[in-house]
Amino acid sequence: MHLEDDFQAKLSQLSDLDQLITEQLSLSDINAEEITQLVDKREQLLLGILSMIDEAPKLAQLESWRAAVYQTQKVLGLMQEQTRSIGQSLHKYRHGNKSVQQYKKFL
Repeated sequence: MHLEDDFQAKLSQLSDLDQLITEQLSLSDINAEEITQLVDKREQLLLGILSMIDEAPKLAQLESWRAAVYQTQKVLGLMQEQTRSIGQSLHKYRHGNKSVQQYKKFL
């Protein structure tokens, strides 16, 4: 079936994008712009996949689709974890900056 082949190809591209996003999130110096571009590409690809599922609902029953959903959950969890970590670092930085400002008052 041609539609199923296209669906599988798009799922493969989605998996490749997820891998790139995961690699970017694991770097010590996160490039937010690069991640944003990858997430935007992923969103466009996913919209195409979802329209294929609307056209042929049986595609949603395939194991490869369930694996893609699971992978999406993993990537989302990693993104949330990194966001929390960056937020904590920012909070510590701001607290440290306030302390420096207090000490400067004495100089």
